[in-house]
This record gives sequence, structure tokens and C-alpha cells, in this order.
Amino acid sequence: MSSPYARPTPPLTDLPAPRRLPREATTLVPPTEIMVESKSVIRRRLLRILWAPGLVLLGLWYLLLVLYVSGASPTFWFFSLLASLGEPIFLRRALTSLGFTSTGVGTAFLLVPAIATGLSLALAPLAPSLLTRLQPRRHLSEKAFQRAVATLVTAVLMLPPVVVVAVLPLTLVLGLPQPWSGLGAGPLSSWCLGILALQLGWILVRRTISPARLLGITDADMLRTTARIGTDPEERRAAAKQVLAQDRRHLPPNPGTAAASAAWSPRGAATALALIARASLVWVLPAAAGLGWLVFGITDVVTVILGMTTMDLNSVSTPLRLAPFLLALPVAGLVLFAVALSPALAVLLAEGQRDQVRDQRTYEDWNHRARVNPWEARVAALTGWLSAAWALLGTAVLAVLLQLLQLATALTWVGIVVIALALVPLLGAAAAFAMRSGLRDVLYGPAGDYTRREAPYALIATDIGTRTDRGKDPAVRAELRKRLQAEGGDHALALFDIDAAGERLWVDDSAPGATDTEVREADLVRGALPDFGSEGSAFTGGGLAGPEAEQEVPRHDIPDSVTGLREPR
Repeated sequence: MSSPYARPTPPLTDLPAPRRLPREATTLVPPTEIMVESKSVIRRRLLRILWAPGLVLLGLWYLLLVLYVSGASPTFWFFSLLASLGEPIFLRRALTSLGFTSTGVGTAFLLVPAIATGLSLALAPLAPSLLTRLQPRRHLSEKAFQRAVATLVTAVLMLPPVVVVAVLPLTLVLGLPQPWSGLGAGPLSSWCLGILALQLGWILVRRTISPARLLGITDADMLRTTARIGTDPEERRAAAKQVLAQDRRHLPPNPGTAAASAAWSPRGAATALALIARASLVWVLPAAAGLGWLVFGITDVVTVILGMTTMDLNSVSTPLRLAPFLLALPVAGLVLFAVALSPALAVLLAEGQRDQVRDQRTYEDWNHRARVNPWEARVAALTGWLSAAWALLGTAVLAVLLQLLQLATALTWVGIVVIALALVPLLGAAAAFAMRSGLRDVLYGPAGDYTRREAPYALIATDIGTRTDRGKDPAVRAELRKRLQAEGGDHALALFDIDAAGERLWVDDSAPGATDTEVREADLVRGALPDFGSEGSAFTGGGLAGPEAEQEVPRHDIPDSVTGLREPR
């Protein structure tokens, strides 16, 4: 994010192992480093912008309901609609044949989308509590932080439709009552379209969530623009540090360190599998859903044409059997285990490229990074090839087992060919893409454990209370005082403000006479005057004459004065 006229820094190699930073105590973060006053403020802002995702969710639920009703047999519905243009009775016959009633369908279209949308929006107040767990400084870039905020809010709103689409096939397998029965070609084709509808709805809902508006901060793109062409040099430098931080998790890791073999550990394997699965949602899942809709749609057309004379699709046998599915589960489990260990094997195979590395720093542009660090590019590519090889091997093993056990059908052979020719290469591409940005997470762990981005805020909001309440916490004031003293320089005025603002925290206003400033006559008779701790005071124990001088006057067990150092005991 520096100026284009700045001189490039020389390449760096043989870097020492990065140092793991201590975990910051979120309970001691000062109020100036907290983004929002409280979770209730975020909740109110979220409720004001829910109308846009609410409209998207309403349209999504209507689309899912249409797919559910037409899922019995989309082809039969299509032919019935064409026939009803000339004779409306065919539509009513289609409803009866597929197990629906006109009253039930009409009531469902009136109530179900509205109720389901209300359920999705009712989960929105849970999002602020989840957002407080995010720490902006642990994200390497401002864009990644704001993307995480939008993704989390979207996940909360999209939870009900995702659960419904995921659970619907299980209801058929378990034999729960449905208007149609069995995993036939029609329900499967509609289910594939439902998956595509979910992905489209996710994208639209996420676009309606503005993290900058929700949290009251500067948009990441505007901040990047300021860092590039800002007129104020100081503001431009501060924006550049906030936009992007240098990742200290250099690659390749030093030999003999824990990071060099971390990919073989359970944490490294689980992280690799999670990253590849997340990339597969973009690379593999849309293609699988689209091809599934095409295959099952053609099967449904053939089924309807063959059973047109019966007009009863419930009696048509399902094209899928439970036995091949159960046989595929252990094979898929072994493939997933091998895919999870693919980065570890790729690290061993890429050892020959270690000497070719010219720069171990993390560059934002992948082409530049691959050019100066052939080792990282080799590991990412090998992970993709190995993942595709494991998936292809699993597909071949499954085909052999189905043939030996005489469980193979025409539809299963079509599925095997589609997996081998289309989904396997896409899985390899997804694995390679995941390792381009996630290899450091596999070998080292989260970036926030080694780097703290220079952002003005450390927390989004406090988990308990408000930002103002956090400023009144004595432990927070003591921590802030310690920070100022550790920084050095002249902070006398700031220290005085901290102490003066916190003096009332050590007084119990509920005690009798704590807020009474009047001088009592009984005190005057005893000679006890409000000397406020002056020299010779009974509160300081000095300068008293007579019998009072011989008595030991107890001192107040309170923190030191505004001129002293307040340390937590």
C-alpha cells in the first residue's frame, strides 16, 4: 500500500521462525479501542436494514416452496400445465395424482413463506453476540474483517433455509410422511435446484449486509482508496497500515520447527479439510447441483413418458437404492481422510524447490508470490493434483465394488462418469485454490497468533455491559495507565485524567453520609473538622496534640492518590 514511487525493498530469505504473540485479554481493552457502544446498538442498526435481506429471504422461501410442490415430478407438472391451458380440469387432476389439494397448496403459499421469513429474521438478534467474538486486529486486512462480519450475519439469517434443504432428503429416507414418497428423479432434480437457489440467496443476502453501515466504520474499499491517493501523508500511512498487515508466517517454514510438520497433526489436517471444503462450495457444489439437476431431470422425463398411462407417479419405483449410498459412505470417508493429508504430502514432495525461493514474504498478488516463492506454488499445485487423484481413486474403487456386489444401475454409472470427468478436476482446482491463501493456516495456525494489524479498534463491542461501563472499570484504567507508562514520553496529563476520572470509583456512594458535604455540629464539638487530608490531619496521622496523638489512626485501604501509580493488587 505504499506509494508507487517508493523504492522496492530487497528480497528476504532465511528468515527466523515467527514468534507467537501472547493472547490479549479482551476484558482489559480500553473504551477508545472498542468500535460500538454496545451489542444493543448493533442490534438496532441491524433491525433497520433487515428489510432488504427480508425481501430476498421471502423470495427464496417462495422459490423453495415451488420446488417442493413441483418436486413430485417436474415433467408431469409441465405437461399438466400445458394441458390445463385448454382444459383446467387437468390441473386439478394433477394435484390429486401427486398427493396435493388445492386448499392445502393455496394455504401453504399464503402462510409458509411469510412464517419462514419471520423465523429467519427472528434469528437476527443473535448476530451481535456472535460478532463480539471477532477481533479486528487478528485479521490481516480490513477487507477480510468486514467480509467475516457480513458472512457471519448472512449465516445467521440463512440458517433456516439451509437446514430445511439439508434435512428434506433425510425425511424421505426415514419414511416421514410427504405428499410424495421416495427419492425419485423428480424430487432429486428439485432438490438440486434448491441447492442452487440457496447459493444464489446467500450471495444476494450477503450483498444487502453492509458491515461499514452496521458497525459505523469506513468501508474497506474507501479505506484502500485513501491509502493509495489520500492527500494527507499521515492519514495515508495510517490507512495503509489498517488496510493490510504483513503476514509474518513465512514459507517455507524453517526445518526442524513445529510448523514444518504441522500438516501431519490433527489440527493441520482438520484445517486443510475445512479450507478445501469451503473452496468446494464455490468450485464443486454449483457444478454438482447443476449436473444433478440435468441427470435427474432427464430421468424424470423418461419416467413420466413411460408411466403416462397410469397417471400415478407414487407407484413409480425410485431410481436410487439405499445400498449404493451406504456403500459410498466409507469410500467417501477414506477419500476425505486422504484429501486432508494431501498438503502434508505435498510439503514433502516440494522439498526440492526450497533452494529456489527468492523471497519468503507474503505478497497479495498470487502471480508475484508464485514467481518469487516456487516452493509455495509447488505445494499448492501438488495439493490439487493429489486431492484429484485420491477422489478419482475412490470413484474407481466404488465402481468396482458396485459391479462386484451387483448394485450398479444405469443411473449409478452415469453418476460415476459425471464425478470422474467433471467433479474430480473441480475438486483438484478447489484444493489448489484453498492452499494459495490457506497454506499458512495449515502449517502455522491463525494469522492473528503472529501478527496484529494496526487497526484503531481491538473489539467490536463488549460482551457484557457497554463501552461506557468498560471505561469505569478500575482494572481497565490500571491497564491503560500501565500502557501509557510503557510507551514512554510525556503522558502526565493523560495519566492525571485517568486517575481523576476514576477517583469516584473507589467511593461507595451508598454508604451513610458519603454524599453529605455539610459540617455537623457534633463534629465541631469533638474538634473533627473536614481537613481533607491536610498536614496535621487525623486522616494522615500527623501533627495531632493531646491524647489523640497517642492513638493510632487507621488509614483508608484505598488506592493511591491521583499522583501515584494505581496498580492492580
